[in-house]
Amino acid sequence: MKKCILFLILLGIASGCSAVSSQGEHNHEQVSAPHSVDSQAEEVEKLVVQRGHDRFVFENPSRCMGILVNAKDLYRFAYRRDGEELGDEQKLPFLQEKLEEGTSQYDKVYIRIVQKPFIPESGVNEFPRKDIVIYLDPQNPNDAFVGVQNPHNLDEWKIYQVKDYGGWVKKEIDLHLALHTGL
Repeated sequence: MKKCILFLILLGIASGCSAVSSQGEHNHEQVSAPHSVDSQAEEVEKLVVQRGHDRFVFENPSRCMGILVNAKDLYRFAYRRDGEELGDEQKLPFLQEKLEEGTSQYDKVYIRIVQKPFIPESGVNEFPRKDIVIYLDPQNPNDAFVGVQNPHNLDEWKIYQVKDYGGWVKKEIDLHLALHTGL
């Protein structure tokens, strides 16, 4: 009799554990399935980094590349919280050059995220955009400038000034180039 009761208890525990285990696996699959609208907006085709006259291009960069993540965070910080909107620029001359690795005629420091145009659906809390550029201006070396390209007019950039982030952007670029190019 005792053996029969012990067998039933063990059978109940074993069947309960297997049900919990398979249920946990099922929930894990459901959590990873949905894709957010933001992931569609972040399809980065190229990352262009320029320091001085040297321009470097990284094709299809990893979404978790440090400089890319930090540049996108600074972009969000600029337009949502701390950036002073300076208005629209019709053309940023240094961005008119081809997006190829090599030497630039302009002595600039910038990060450009080249991505597909993103036009949010109604109700989505994002701004329409194509490329994002973060650059330094020699007249304001302590500040970073964030440019957001208009997806409807590619010559138009909305510019934000983020005070006291110029040194950070320069260090971010220096670190990235040291790690990925050996400079």
